[in-house]
Amino acid sequence: MKRIIPFFLFTMTSLVMFGQCEDLFFSEYVEGYANNKALEIYNPTSEAVNLSEYAIIRFSNGSTNPVASKTQQLPDAMLDAGDVFVIVVDLTDTADWDSQFDKPAWNGYNVIDTLFDFVTGEPRVDAAGNILFGPQFTDEGAALFGTEYNEEYDLQCKADAFLCPDYDTNNAMYFNGNDAMVLVKGTTVSNSGDNILDVIGVIGEDPTTTIMEDAWVNADGFWVTKNSSIVRKPEITGGRFAVEQVIAQAGGTFTGEEWNDYSSNTFEFLGIHDCDCNAVATPARYSCSLGPITGTNNINSIPFKMYPNPNSGGSLFVEADENIRKISVYNLMGQLVSSSLNTSLNNTQELNVTNLESGLYVVNITFENSYVSIQRLVVE
Repeated sequence: MKRIIPFFLFTMTSLVMFGQCEDLFFSEYVEGYANNKALEIYNPTSEAVNLSEYAIIRFSNGSTNPVASKTQQLPDAMLDAGDVFVIVVDLTDTADWDSQFDKPAWNGYNVIDTLFDFVTGEPRVDAAGNILFGPQFTDEGAALFGTEYNEEYDLQCKADAFLCPDYDTNNAMYFNGNDAMVLVKGTTVSNSGDNILDVIGVIGEDPTTTIMEDAWVNADGFWVTKNSSIVRKPEITGGRFAVEQVIAQAGGTFTGEEWNDYSSNTFEFLGIHDCDCNAVATPARYSCSLGPITGTNNINSIPFKMYPNPNSGGSLFVEADENIRKISVYNLMGQLVSSSLNTSLNNTQELNVTNLESGLYVVNITFENSYVSIQRLVVE
């Protein structure tokens, strides 16, 4: 029998409501293939906030008990005003991919090809009839990796923190569609419940039993919290925490009305949030290599040669048809590890990569006309 938290039902209705743009809330939720799971937390205030003062809690399968193994305190890091913090489940080792439980979040090197319907065998299409493309897998479910990097399918590069590496120790990030995800101020739910800032789903409800679905659904009956990437609408300026909305025993429901729903494994909105709380207009999309997407970006429209590649850790030479302004090298976490500004603005440049450890990297070439081209670099 589920243990109901009675203080929710009696005290939260009398709480003073948080004002607009006054505290952190969830701005994005990704529940994709296997462990492609991410939460984005947004700071709508005018001041930097220490994230260690907050925690996320997973109320799984209709639970009302905020247990420690499903509670994750956020890292000791400052989140600037108007900025976001992206959390991804800490499964990044591709060597573990064949394990059904430990499949890692995608890193952009998955082989991309036509997606087929598992039942009919026909190519999958979007609402406009366009054929969909995505990562490929063997019949046993193991991912196929190649040498071409595709940021569209890179979740790992969007992470500010990887949390919950060991399921048996802490599984707060292992939500799968029917778990209520809660953001609190502090490290657990207070006795009065007045520190709950935001809830995705409904505490105390398991939609697999209440509505016979694997997740909460929208007004049209489609899943909102499973196989979906949902982004908070710009006009939403605070969390969802009213007792009548978020507690099942008080009549709470969740249909995703505050969220824009995108297809499964959509990562392009992670890393930035467009909200009415922002002092200046903010783009809705973010690229690990390009930053905020403010308009049409001409990516890979200018070819370039890069050699030697693989590289033994010496000099890297780049030649292109257009003048090169800057070379930037990123690791697979999306971190800038080397860069060089071409002050002479010619179409050739040399970059010293002796400081790079062996592994795979992404080389980002910015040209004089602000166009960008990307290639993979192997350092041996």
